[in-house]
Amino acid sequence: MLTSVVIPVRDTVDQLLYTLFSFNLQFIGFEKFEVIVLDNASRDGVTEKIAGFAAHYPLQCLRFRRMLPLAELLNRGIKQARGELIIFLSPTMIVPREFISVHLHAHEKNPRLVLLGLNTRRIYSVYDPLFSPIQHAECKEWLENYPYIKRPHSQTQAIRLLEEGQIANGQAFPISLPCPEAEKRLMIKQKYGAGLSGYRWPWTLFSTRHASLSRASLDMAGAFKLLPRVEMERDLAKRLIKKGAIFQFDEKLTLLGQEWVKRKILDRPPLSKKNRRA
Repeated sequence: MLTSVVIPVRDTVDQLLYTLFSFNLQFIGFEKFEVIVLDNASRDGVTEKIAGFAAHYPLQCLRFRRMLPLAELLNRGIKQARGELIIFLSPTMIVPREFISVHLHAHEKNPRLVLLGLNTRRIYSVYDPLFSPIQHAECKEWLENYPYIKRPHSQTQAIRLLEEGQIANGQAFPISLPCPEAEKRLMIKQKYGAGLSGYRWPWTLFSTRHASLSRASLDMAGAFKLLPRVEMERDLAKRLIKKGAIFQFDEKLTLLGQEWVKRKILDRPPLSKKNRRA
């Protein structure tokens, strides 16, 4: 079974390169998966830098000169993907060596499964002068605790802080920071189990930042609809549930979410009541 990893990206090329490097470290054979990067009109040279990246696996980058809604972007990525298994992933997520294997084995056991990301830690892989004051303060304190991490030599440009060897030897994971969103998910898992038995709102846990499902399930449920991100994800999740999909947390993986500049989207419509948690 071929696995396709679909990664939409806009203006986070430095973090993306760490993510792509982590796929070079996968235990599974490189012929077992492909990575598709969807460059959504980035202004930081994503396509050019990917062209110079030495991937050990099939890697393609689709460049869109006009910024597309996320739903349309993901739908195009799905159409381009060759795999029977689709993994949606954030461009800022560094994945562990067993990432592809865990997703693949879970779906081989249950083709109706929708595997949800559970545990994520945070790390400052890149220093960005456009960080918020809170990010600046946290990054400074974090660097003081780990003197072997590279220091930013400029306050006016983005600086890569991690060495690839620090990812390859597993050094990055132990020095990571807690992730509030992951802690919420872990609390839900503690109460309802990985299978979410008795949990009333499983569709609220589906996120294209880390989730996998079969192409067959996507074909049955239909494409992403042109909605705001959270509403778009929940709408698809509800349709998957109606088609018999089984939602389950992944218990074996811990990903590293890289800090990035959170730019405000001023024209985003509000979340409608129908897809909010009851």
